[in-house]
Amino acid sequence: MNRPFVKAGYVGLLVIVMSVVLVILFPSKASKLPDGFFTPIIAFEFIETRPEVFQMFFSTDGTVHQTMVDAMDLGNQLDFIYMLLYSTFLMMFSVKCAEISSKRFYYIGAALALIVLLADAMENMQLMGITANLDTGNFDHYLSWLHVFTWIKWGGIAAIFLVLFFWFIKGGLFSKIIGLTGILSAAAGIAAYLNRSVINEIFSLSVAMMFIMMIIYCFVYKSYDAH
Repeated sequence: MNRPFVKAGYVGLLVIVMSVVLVILFPSKASKLPDGFFTPIIAFEFIETRPEVFQMFFSTDGTVHQTMVDAMDLGNQLDFIYMLLYSTFLMMFSVKCAEISSKRFYYIGAALALIVLLADAMENMQLMGITANLDTGNFDHYLSWLHVFTWIKWGGIAAIFLVLFFWFIKGGLFSKIIGLTGILSAAAGIAAYLNRSVINEIFSLSVAMMFIMMIIYCFVYKSYDAH
């Protein structure tokens, strides 16, 4: 095949479509987000304390913003489709790198994609567990596990970018730019883990940028390109 990554690219296009759907469905505003955050769903994934949860989902008079809760739940339900799509894309891309290069090393990316998929599914279960128990306040268990699964997911994605760096850095200019962006994204992830702040938002944006560039790459890479 002249363009060996094109099948992964088609899955990538579905990732983009589903991303747009989720952006539309997830709430765009909240009562109060933790410092440094401006995207409710990103803030929710990285939320750490009970007061932050209450400030995010409750109004000043103590009532739950049910419209926001419903939008968050709907987005997280459809996110199961999204996580299946993006993890499949990462898996297909990694496997193709292994096949073309004959290096088993890239299968690590495929294995990590499976771990990311499972972690994302568990993350969503914690998020929906929190929203389901807002009235009673009995969500400490979900909040504790949320931190674990969220970072397995995001850390796993960053690790995949590090694995694929060794593929991209051997290509042309665009390929090298993708590889270096992956390194920067992983670095942002480490910084976000060490200091939760606006860096978490920057990290998530860098991950989105990586996906877009990788999807474009799937359609422009040709089998006779040097690697």
